[in-house]
Amino acid sequence: MNLAHSQIGRNAVPAEPGLAIEVRNLVKAFYDVSGDRITLAAADVNFTVRRGEFVCIVGPSGCGKTTVLRILAGLEQLLSGEVRIDSTVPPAMVFQEASVLPWLTVAQNVAFPLSLKGVSRQKQRERVDELLQLTGLTEFADARPHQLSGGMKQRVSVARALVDDRDVLLMDEPFGALDEQTRFTLQQELLSIWERTGKTVVFITHSVDEALTLADRVLVMSPRPGTIIADLAVPFERPRDVVELRRDKRFWDLTYEVWRLLATSPER
Repeated sequence: MNLAHSQIGRNAVPAEPGLAIEVRNLVKAFYDVSGDRITLAAADVNFTVRRGEFVCIVGPSGCGKTTVLRILAGLEQLLSGEVRIDSTVPPAMVFQEASVLPWLTVAQNVAFPLSLKGVSRQKQRERVDELLQLTGLTEFADARPHQLSGGMKQRVSVARALVDDRDVLLMDEPFGALDEQTRFTLQQELLSIWERTGKTVVFITHSVDEALTLADRVLVMSPRPGTIIADLAVPFERPRDVVELRRDKRFWDLTYEVWRLLATSPER
């Protein structure tokens, strides 16, 4: 196994066999403009993610969820600890706001990572066609972003994240700004995509409901400086129906358990 990528090469080493991600004793701090005062964003964060697993992280605002995800993506440097990633390439990342390029069509947006790598146009077309079909965007291939709804823009972001077939997909509240019905639709589509591709997914959300709908495991973080206070297995069979799931009493029992943990977790 190789280092995940050079951006986090000082922090990342290969993961143990069977694991896609290992985070050990992660600490992240931010300094003020004078460089004197530090704010701890996350402290003593420990968790693992198996290959092909879907893990959601929930926690209060400002607890460091996104910071941890950005460290995994190589967009932030940790202060101390270790990040181990079983991949030779950086993880792909989907942000909360759809990051589509307004001057490109849907197909061109999805192809953008491949064009940067110099992949031939024929191979770009083949891969983009596959991803547009997978995300239900085929008929919108030539549309511009201003012609799309918020949910469709997020589909474009997901398709682009998948286009160069990276092993690990990091998602930072990708459905947070969408209405409830659109969220349900995209949750179901994401589950279908994940089941077909077998990606390792780490998904940040404020929604306990969403976490239990999607995940194999839910990690609960404390208030800042955030740490993992619970690692809960989600027992529901797959494939899942996001509507039928809510008829299962275990869903509501787990919802209560996560909210109880969030409500009783003190500031550190």
